[in-house]
Amino acid sequence: MLWSLLLGGCATPPLSLPAMSTSQPSAEAFELNGRIGVRHDGQGFSGNLSWLHRANEDEIQLRSPLGQTVARIQRKSGIVTLETQDGHYTAKSPAELTEQVLGWRLPLEGMQYWVLARPSPDSTAESKRDENLRVIRLRQQEWEIEYQDYRMEGNFVLPSRIVMRNGTLELKLIVDGWELP
Repeated sequence: MLWSLLLGGCATPPLSLPAMSTSQPSAEAFELNGRIGVRHDGQGFSGNLSWLHRANEDEIQLRSPLGQTVARIQRKSGIVTLETQDGHYTAKSPAELTEQVLGWRLPLEGMQYWVLARPSPDSTAESKRDENLRVIRLRQQEWEIEYQDYRMEGNFVLPSRIVMRNGTLELKLIVDGWELP
């Protein structure tokens, strides 16, 4: 009994995040590092993800759990390139290119907003919020995005666990760290 009281006194209460603030980071620039799981047509991939996003360019690296680069996607000046061990590919759309090479469509145009719990300004969206005004579900461009967890990053409350579904494709993203300008 005494041990229970002593150990109980050392326990820390769970971290309580503040409500979503009206100020949000810009979708124009960010860097995130984390883990990704992809499930498509009964097949899957899991690994690490690094994403550097700027207004007119992106660089995404997908790595195996052991750190080996599996794919590198770059968007710059309206051209998208994808490099794998098997070759170098080019297209105008990230979704078309990733479907052609990896077998699934990466919705990069919407994702740059979705990872920040925002709808893309290009089309209508439906969203559901929790009691702290955090987005917990977003539907847009035939995608359903579920926000399972948030974390403090500087002055912002940002998503840290996101699941995106579209038909037979499911992307799970766990953000380990954000860098905002």
